[in-house]
Amino acid sequence: MHFAFFWIKILFMKIGVVNLRSRVQTGKEIYRCARNYYRDLGSKLDTTLETFFNWVRSIPYREDNFYSEVVGRPKHLLRFPALDCKKKAVLMGAWFTAHGIPWRLVAVSEKADKEVHHVFTQAKINKTWKTADPTYPEYQLFEAKPTVTYAEVLPG
Repeated sequence: MHFAFFWIKILFMKIGVVNLRSRVQTGKEIYRCARNYYRDLGSKLDTTLETFFNWVRSIPYREDNFYSEVVGRPKHLLRFPALDCKKKAVLMGAWFTAHGIPWRLVAVSEKADKEVHHVFTQAKINKTWKTADPTYPEYQLFEAKPTVTYAEVLPG
Protein backbone atom coordinates (compact mmCIF):
# COMPACT_ATOMS: atom_id res chain seq x y z
CA MET A 1 0.00 0.00 0.00
CA HIS A 2 2.92 2.35 0.72
CA PHE A 3 3.95 1.92 -2.93
CA ALA A 4 0.54 3.19 -4.11
CA PHE A 5 0.80 6.33 -1.97
CA PHE A 6 4.23 7.00 -3.49
CA TRP A 7 2.68 7.06 -6.99
CA ILE A 8 -0.22 9.22 -5.87
CA LYS A 9 2.32 11.71 -4.50
CA ILE A 10 4.22 11.69 -7.83
CA LEU A 11 0.96 12.27 -9.73
CA PHE A 12 0.07 15.21 -7.49
CA MET A 13 3.52 16.73 -8.01
CA LYS A 14 3.11 16.44 -11.79
CA ILE A 15 -0.26 18.20 -11.87
CA GLY A 16 0.64 20.82 -9.26
CA VAL A 17 -1.52 19.60 -6.40
CA VAL A 18 -0.07 19.78 -2.88
CA ASN A 19 -0.77 17.29 -0.08
CA LEU A 20 -1.26 19.19 3.19
CA ARG A 21 -0.87 18.16 6.81
CA SER A 22 -2.06 21.07 8.98
CA ARG A 23 -4.67 23.84 8.97
CA VAL A 24 -1.97 26.55 8.84
CA GLN A 25 -0.17 24.83 5.96
CA THR A 26 -3.49 24.39 4.16
CA GLY A 27 -4.32 28.09 4.55
CA LYS A 28 -0.92 29.23 3.32
CA GLU A 29 -1.16 26.98 0.27
CA ILE A 30 -4.65 28.21 -0.59
CA TYR A 31 -3.43 31.82 -0.40
CA ARG A 32 -0.32 30.99 -2.47
CA CYS A 33 -2.22 29.21 -5.24
CA ALA A 34 -4.92 31.88 -5.45
CA ARG A 35 -2.51 34.83 -5.39
CA ASN A 36 0.14 33.42 -7.73
CA TYR A 37 -2.05 31.64 -10.27
CA TYR A 38 -5.21 33.73 -10.60
CA ARG A 39 -4.56 34.05 -14.34
CA ASP A 40 -5.38 30.32 -14.61
CA LEU A 41 -9.05 31.35 -14.51
CA GLY A 42 -8.73 32.86 -17.99
CA SER A 43 -12.02 34.19 -19.35
CA LYS A 44 -13.75 33.49 -16.01
CA LEU A 45 -11.97 36.61 -14.73
CA ASP A 46 -14.14 38.71 -17.05
CA THR A 47 -17.31 37.77 -15.16
CA THR A 48 -19.02 39.58 -12.30
CA LEU A 49 -18.56 38.35 -8.74
CA GLU A 50 -22.10 36.99 -8.67
CA THR A 51 -21.66 35.12 -11.96
CA PHE A 52 -18.32 33.69 -10.87
CA PHE A 53 -19.66 32.70 -7.44
CA ASN A 54 -22.62 30.92 -9.06
CA TRP A 55 -20.31 29.10 -11.48
CA VAL A 56 -18.07 27.84 -8.64
CA ARG A 57 -21.14 26.95 -6.60
CA SER A 58 -22.41 24.84 -9.53
CA ILE A 59 -19.29 22.64 -9.45
CA PRO A 60 -20.29 19.47 -7.56
CA TYR A 61 -18.96 19.05 -4.02
CA ARG A 62 -16.77 16.10 -3.11
CA GLU A 63 -14.51 15.86 -0.08
CA ASP A 64 -10.95 14.63 -0.47
CA ASN A 65 -10.68 10.86 -0.69
CA PHE A 66 -7.12 10.92 0.59
CA TYR A 67 -5.59 10.62 4.03
CA SER A 68 -4.73 14.32 4.09
CA GLU A 69 -5.90 17.55 2.49
CA VAL A 70 -4.96 18.59 -1.05
CA VAL A 71 -5.18 21.89 -2.94
CA GLY A 72 -3.56 23.18 -6.11
CA ARG A 73 -3.47 25.95 -8.63
CA PRO A 74 -6.76 26.75 -10.36
CA LYS A 75 -5.97 25.22 -13.78
CA HIS A 76 -5.27 21.86 -12.15
CA LEU A 77 -8.26 21.99 -9.80
CA LEU A 78 -10.58 22.55 -12.74
CA ARG A 79 -9.58 19.11 -14.09
CA PHE A 80 -11.40 17.48 -11.17
CA PRO A 81 -15.09 16.66 -11.73
CA ALA A 82 -15.94 17.86 -8.19
CA LEU A 83 -14.24 20.05 -5.58
CA ASP A 84 -14.27 20.42 -1.79
CA CYS A 85 -14.39 23.65 0.20
CA LYS A 86 -10.61 24.22 0.07
CA LYS A 87 -10.41 23.92 -3.68
CA LYS A 88 -13.41 26.20 -4.15
CA ALA A 89 -11.72 28.69 -1.79
CA VAL A 90 -8.69 28.72 -4.12
CA LEU A 91 -10.95 29.64 -7.03
CA MET A 92 -12.74 32.40 -5.10
CA GLY A 93 -9.45 33.76 -3.76
CA ALA A 94 -8.02 33.82 -7.29
CA TRP A 95 -10.99 35.84 -8.56
CA PHE A 96 -10.72 38.31 -5.66
CA THR A 97 -6.96 38.65 -6.22
CA ALA A 98 -7.43 39.36 -9.93
CA HIS A 99 -9.94 42.11 -9.13
CA GLY A 100 -7.90 43.70 -6.34
CA ILE A 101 -10.45 42.84 -3.66
CA PRO A 102 -8.95 42.08 -0.22
CA TRP A 103 -9.90 38.59 0.93
CA ARG A 104 -9.19 36.12 3.69
CA LEU A 105 -9.80 32.51 4.64
CA VAL A 106 -11.96 31.54 7.57
CA ALA A 107 -11.82 28.05 9.11
CA VAL A 108 -14.93 27.10 11.07
CA SER A 109 -16.74 24.44 13.02
CA GLU A 110 -20.45 23.89 13.37
CA LYS A 111 -19.90 21.04 15.83
CA ALA A 112 -20.36 21.12 19.59
CA ASP A 113 -16.73 20.00 20.09
CA LYS A 114 -15.57 22.95 17.90
CA GLU A 115 -13.44 20.71 15.65
CA VAL A 116 -12.68 22.70 12.49
CA HIS A 117 -14.07 21.00 9.38
CA HIS A 118 -14.73 23.78 6.85
CA VAL A 119 -12.97 26.72 5.20
CA PHE A 120 -14.33 29.53 3.03
CA THR A 121 -13.41 32.96 1.73
CA GLN A 122 -14.53 36.36 2.87
CA ALA A 123 -14.07 39.51 0.81
CA LYS A 124 -13.73 43.03 2.15
CA ILE A 125 -16.43 45.02 0.40
CA ASN A 126 -17.34 48.53 1.53
CA LYS A 127 -15.09 48.10 4.59
CA THR A 128 -17.02 45.01 5.74
CA TRP A 129 -16.00 41.33 5.56
CA LYS A 130 -18.62 39.47 3.50
CA THR A 131 -18.82 35.68 3.25
CA ALA A 132 -18.36 34.16 -0.22
CA ASP A 133 -18.74 30.42 0.36
CA PRO A 134 -19.73 28.52 -2.83
CA THR A 135 -19.21 25.07 -1.30
CA TYR A 136 -22.79 23.83 -1.66
CA PRO A 137 -25.49 24.71 -4.23
CA GLU A 138 -27.84 26.08 -1.58
CA TYR A 139 -25.30 28.61 -0.24
CA GLN A 140 -25.81 32.23 -1.28
CA LEU A 141 -23.29 35.02 -1.87
CA PHE A 142 -22.76 37.10 1.31
CA GLU A 143 -24.86 34.68 3.37
CA ALA A 144 -24.11 34.65 7.11
CA LYS A 145 -23.04 31.43 8.84
CA PRO A 146 -25.62 31.11 11.63
CA THR A 147 -24.52 27.87 13.34
CA VAL A 148 -20.78 28.43 13.74
CA THR A 149 -19.43 27.26 17.11
CA TYR A 150 -15.80 28.23 16.37
CA ALA A 151 -14.09 30.38 13.73
CA GLU A 152 -10.56 31.53 13.02
CA VAL A 153 -9.02 33.59 10.24
CA LEU A 154 -6.17 31.63 8.70
CA PRO A 155 -2.88 33.51 8.23
CA GLY A 156 -1.72 34.09 4.70
